[in-house]
Amino acid sequence: MTVADLEAPTTPLPEDIFAHSPVGKARLRLRPGETLAGALRRILIDEITSARAVVGDPDLPRQEVIHATRRNLKRVRSLWFVLDPLPGANRDGRIRQVRDTARLLAEARDADVLAAEARRLDERADGRAALATRLFLARCEELAERAHDAAPPFAQVSARLRACEADARSLPTSFEGGRLLADALAASYRRGRRDWREIEDGAGGEALHDWRKRVKQRRHLSEMVPIETSVTRRSIQTDLEKLGEILGEEHDLAVMKERLEEEPELLAPREGRDDLLELLAHRRRRLRKIAIDLGGEVYDLRTRVFERELEALREL
Repeated sequence: MTVADLEAPTTPLPEDIFAHSPVGKARLRLRPGETLAGALRRILIDEITSARAVVGDPDLPRQEVIHATRRNLKRVRSLWFVLDPLPGANRDGRIRQVRDTARLLAEARDADVLAAEARRLDERADGRAALATRLFLARCEELAERAHDAAPPFAQVSARLRACEADARSLPTSFEGGRLLADALAASYRRGRRDWREIEDGAGGEALHDWRKRVKQRRHLSEMVPIETSVTRRSIQTDLEKLGEILGEEHDLAVMKERLEEEPELLAPREGRDDLLELLAHRRRRLRKIAIDLGGEVYDLRTRVFERELEALREL
């Protein structure tokens, strides 16, 4: 590998690498003569180079660059969850490298999310809460504008992405891709099912946060399975996507609650903060109930049964 290999993205800029690669919402389609190991390695590199292309495009709006790059990095983290046992460069720091890269873009993204959730609440609010949400929304939109006015550290992001790509290219080209993918899916399912059961029993906070990550991870990994299985089929992927969105909204509202309580300048008590917090609590209770019910549909199998459904995958 030459320096040029690392300095320039190796794929043209796509809208979404998953839309243009053999991966879709049904299942991965291997290229002629391609092994699953080769496909997993290739898609990992594609996701990273796609992020590099987006970051390096001066014509894209900042908001779009941040959103697309973080989306790529989430998929990269899911792929590293599968491939991390393999030898190669920076073995102890691969996932941390991706996480730290995403954090460089977190400030603007968090401001956008806060404004988007405030907008949703404003659409639902009535009575006294409507006055509070309208004022809160205006301040959130101001924060988002200021966050985007400050130039994100794209040069640092680009440098870290080059390092991520080097890590990916250092992976071996031949390995038991089916076994690694099946093991990762089973581990993700096990942890997700544990979180769901804890939340069903009344847990919140960290369990909800972890469950949200496991649901997204399981959906990403399910998209990588190149054969039909009862536990990764299209309908389950769709349900996982819905569940991820529900848990994502609940998480964003939890962050909003913390900020309202810690930053009185966002909304003072005399401006209706308690009314807004009550609206938040009501919405979070509803989301939690919907998530638990949907979780019962996609996490109903015992883990050993789930693993048995992946036996054919292990042979690939």
